[in-house]
Amino acid sequence: MTAEEILKEHKLKKTVCRKCIIDKLMQSDDTALTENEIKDAFLDLFDRVTFYRSLKTLEEAKVIHRIVLNNTTVKYALSSQLVLSKIHPHFHCIYCDKVTCLDSSLLDRSLNLPSGYQVESVQILLEGICPDCQKK
Repeated sequence: MTAEEILKEHKLKKTVCRKCIIDKLMQSDDTALTENEIKDAFLDLFDRVTFYRSLKTLEEAKVIHRIVLNNTTVKYALSSQLVLSKIHPHFHCIYCDKVTCLDSSLLDRSLNLPSGYQVESVQILLEGICPDCQKK
């Protein structure tokens, strides 16, 4: 799926900034990226306000999702490219700093919440050493 198709599917305007953000995340090999890692790929192509508005719009439309690491670093991953449920865990490698979305089957246990509660999102962050770093 292309960036334009993703924007069309989510009924969003096809701006150059939004397409560039989606393209960069698609090229990231399913690894979440920080704002700077995304922004640095475009140098001075967009002003700060346009870039952050585009990130916010894409997040609100559920095209991308944010992952907050324990040290308050925020990374973004493309939601529509991943065949994962809304609620899924992430793995953070403590050596290379790579963050990967994991399949939600790891969370197959049902949540038994008290009556009246409704889960909208869950942040589950597993930390350790990724397969690439283990090989080194």
